[in-house]
Amino acid sequence: MNIIAIANHKGGCGKTTTAINLSASFSREGKRVLLIDLDPQGHATIGLNVTEDKFQKNMYDVLSNLTNVGLNDIIIPVSENLDLAPSNVLLSAIEQQLSGITDREKRLAGNIDNLKREYDFIIIDCPPSLGILTINALIACSEVIIPIETSFFSLHGIMKLLETINVVEEKSKYVIKYKALVTMYDRRKKFDQEVVKNIKDYFKEKCFDTVIRNTVKLKECASFGCPITQYDTSSYGFEDYINLSNEVLQTWQMPLYRKEETRFEEAVPAEVWDEVIFSFWAPDAKMVQLAGDFNNWSPEENINLENKGNGLWEKKLILKPGEYQYKYVVDGNWRVDPNNPLKVCDNSGYENSLLKLNQEN
Repeated sequence: MNIIAIANHKGGCGKTTTAINLSASFSREGKRVLLIDLDPQGHATIGLNVTEDKFQKNMYDVLSNLTNVGLNDIIIPVSENLDLAPSNVLLSAIEQQLSGITDREKRLAGNIDNLKREYDFIIIDCPPSLGILTINALIACSEVIIPIETSFFSLHGIMKLLETINVVEEKSKYVIKYKALVTMYDRRKKFDQEVVKNIKDYFKEKCFDTVIRNTVKLKECASFGCPITQYDTSSYGFEDYINLSNEVLQTWQMPLYRKEETRFEEAVPAEVWDEVIFSFWAPDAKMVQLAGDFNNWSPEENINLENKGNGLWEKKLILKPGEYQYKYVVDGNWRVDPNNPLKVCDNSGYENSLLKLNQEN
């Protein structure tokens, strides 16, 4: 599961537009997506035509220390493969309410860890500030997309965001990948061309090749409460966000389990009879274990995954051909493999991940 924060403390740079339309583009490709609206303005919620009469609880209740509401309790299905965790103006009070609370910056990450539903991508729409909400998003995420519009002030203040990302990395002890995304680009204007060159020179390889062009269709679809994928598939906006989703998939796809020589980005299930390498991404975990048919479902039998750094845990097992049900045990919590689509229910009705090793291998 990839968790991507859309962040820039400058307003009007296309954060919400990107959050909505990237989420919709992923879901169109068959990816299961949860969009978390972490902006008290609630623009992502409004932009998906989810009005306040459609929900009673929102992200304020999830992050508040005064309620027992979890992320699972507020999720609203929006369309096929796309769910929303809504927000409204109440969320603006959360920083004051959490003042002095221990681990207040980890409340979003904790709720994501407790999700019962499985997603390929979680997209977080951040507010235009570097307060406690954005810090929660940065701690919870594995990647950050920084939308930058083609204006005179586009790069002004970006260093502050990058410094904040570095601070979070130092405290959390894992790497946050980030890339800039050029938005609102008008190729007819020489000024826009110069700004794009400056942005790409500044970020170098940490800038997406995809550029989001300025088009009225993106504004129109927002006013109608739907993403560009449902509004106009012949528009530049549709083309650009589909290209962005494909570029993100190629750049930041996470591993399931892999052979030793396979690169991190290219990790795929290793269906070999002699050696299987299981991988699990859990940057905040203190211990990750493996339990399944191969060890009588006992995580105590020394099947502990090794912390490889950057949040990646790994374990090699020698297995005979056949089918094996299994789960990961993360700090005592049983988890199915979020990246393995093969799942079965056991005799008690619990869902397990399923590994198939081909006899011919």
